[in-house]
Amino acid sequence: MSDAIVQEKPQTIDLDAPYGSADNPSQFDARSRIQHDEPYFIIRGGDPLSDALVELHAYIGAGQSGAAHDTLERILALTSSNPPRPVGSPKYRETFKLSISMERYRESKGG
Repeated sequence: MSDAIVQEKPQTIDLDAPYGSADNPSQFDARSRIQHDEPYFIIRGGDPLSDALVELHAYIGAGQSGAAHDTLERILALTSSNPPRPVGSPKYRETFKLSISMERYRESKGG
């Protein structure tokens, strides 16, 4: 992986910093493994759906469809009356553009 973007690692881990932050990275932090041509998407802790989206990703990845369904229902309930990004939002449109870019990247790498 010589094309990987090398991120500065903190000199010392700050165990008082939130787990998964730049100062206390998680065990599987991928920032240092992102290829230069690889699209990526970051969900920050301040995003109103961040915890639920990460939880959904974990349940789907673990094959726990019932828990994933429950989490998705919770997300839909949170966003039904007040979506965080309206359809006309440039950020909303950019997310779909990024999704297509990720699909094309994966297909080009044989995945």
